[in-house]
Amino acid sequence: MAFFKVSFLGVFLTVLLACSDSPQQADPNFTPQSTHKTFSDKNSPVVFIDEAHNNFLTASGRYRPFAQVLESDGYTVKPNKSRFSSDSLHGANILVIANALDKNRKDWSPPFTNALTNEEASSIKKWVLEGGSLFLVADHTPFPKIIENLAGEFGFEFSNGHVGNAMFRAKDKTLSEHAITYKSGQADQRLHLPTALTEITESTIQSNRIEQVRSFGGSAFKVPPEATSLLNLGRGAFSIVPDVPFQVNADTPRVPMNGWSQGAVLEVGKGRVAVFAEGMMFSSQLDTKTGKKYGLLSKGAEQNERFLLNVMAWLAHAI
Repeated sequence: MAFFKVSFLGVFLTVLLACSDSPQQADPNFTPQSTHKTFSDKNSPVVFIDEAHNNFLTASGRYRPFAQVLESDGYTVKPNKSRFSSDSLHGANILVIANALDKNRKDWSPPFTNALTNEEASSIKKWVLEGGSLFLVADHTPFPKIIENLAGEFGFEFSNGHVGNAMFRAKDKTLSEHAITYKSGQADQRLHLPTALTEITESTIQSNRIEQVRSFGGSAFKVPPEATSLLNLGRGAFSIVPDVPFQVNADTPRVPMNGWSQGAVLEVGKGRVAVFAEGMMFSSQLDTKTGKKYGLLSKGAEQNERFLLNVMAWLAHAI
């Protein structure tokens, strides 16, 4: 047992050290694979990427490759600089909130409070019900704790811990069958977004079967009954849950995550929600200390970019 604890601890400390030291930056040489634009200037969905809540991942920072992928498919990407309200969300079709923080932190010491006010969370819920689409990312602790009021609005319950890297495959059903993982090529013309994307046709939607998606740690969550889990953690998956983020030792609790999810989608009223428990899988980041790249260009993540574009197309009611 002692050997097992030491081995498990060593693996996780290697993963967590990079997160706590934050040596990663957006890969300056990243180029999207996508060369076909689903959308044109005439029907481009507007995507707001949140930068108003001390976000660890932003379009101008570590999520620049994420924004580049979206732009390569014809989305109009804009930073959100305002607190959320009916007025501030009016111009968006899709809202991305990735690793919001409760304040401009210099350390990871508790306590942690909500990044969004309850009023903001309610405004987002109302906006989604009326036809907006939300893309929510909450990585390893403390990020799930900090957005739990927003996640709770849609019935998602996060584990506030660290889950190891995972591979999700269609062949063993850890990657679920869904329009996102197997696009039929048929566009959904029942569009409820603020600006209807009426010019989408079958010829503008690529058909790609997703066989494998890789994640790079993160957290996990329980999926509400009305949602569909896309990324399913299986036997052997566990979360380490430290009292203080990144302060892990051999006695830190390990919680089984079998049956939990790292990615799920939900239709709510006229709108749609996609929730993910890991952020690196949708970006490409460079470790400035080692020169190693993580994320979209990693081995095993060859289809992550197409998976991201399929998620976005679903949120845009294009599939």
